[in-house]
Amino acid sequence: MSMNEKMNSELVAKRFLTRETARMEIYGRNEILLCRMNNLSASGAFFEVTHAKATPKMGDLVQVTVNLKQLGKTHVLNGEVVWCKGD
Repeated sequence: MSMNEKMNSELVAKRFLTRETARMEIYGRNEILLCRMNNLSASGAFFEVTHAKATPKMGDLVQVTVNLKQLGKTHVLNGEVVWCKGD
């Protein structure tokens, strides 16, 4: 393994598969999207929009509320959309 390959593999955070339902609010657009969190890592998460009239765009600031069914809790986080399918 070359030094570049080793460095790149260390930058990729381990992803954990999830299937939690979530609600995403896009700041400044007054829109609510229903979605599912498909995976989670220390560097981010992958959300799939399941019901919405609009979709998030790269650069959108969002607040996401995730329902953690197994724990009986809800977690709220803020983030920025850094990738969208089709972009």
